Amino acid sequence: MNQLARLSSDTRARFTAPEFLHMVESGAFEGMKVELIDGELERMNPPMNGHSAAQANVVFYLAQKLGLAVVRAETGLVLNDSTVVACDAALLRQPLVENRFLTPYDVQLVIEIAQTTQSRDMGLKRMLYAQAGIPTYWVIDGVRRVVHVYADPVEGDYCSVHTVRFGEALAVPGSDAAITLD
Repeated sequence: MNQLARLSSDTRARFTAPEFLHMVESGAFEGMKVELIDGELERMNPPMNGHSAAQANVVFYLAQKLGLAVVRAETGLVLNDSTVVACDAALLRQPLVENRFLTPYDVQLVIEIAQTTQSRDMGLKRMLYAQAGIPTYWVIDGVRRVVHVYADPVEGDYCSVHTVRFGEALAVPGSDAAITLD
């Protein structure tokens, strides 16, 4: 006698990073900002004007000090086989010529602008970047007018944490340079 097939109680679609990247390249998410977090799609809100201005400022200051070849704005980052995120800015270890998503090995610094996403940027994103071995992570907190600096990832979190106020010198990792955000 035939029996009904039983589906597992978990019916969520899970994707790998290569599957997600294929969907991105085919235009499946055109007009949307989507990240892949542990195999699941997460839709992100479009950035507001304050976010955009803060992003432009940090990219401009970094490019002035280190050159455009190693600074990226709003770029995709493949953290592992099931997680692909977009960061607001990144400082590369060295210039890249190929057109591809970045990997943790490519970046010295990842930056998120936290106008309305402080809890996500200082929680989930911090842990994801630390687990991927990103050496330094900045959260630019426009509400509090500070930069939260996370460095030295060990066992899934950052060992070094400090805060730099806007108007104070902010040391740029991997260089002798410093920038001042206002």
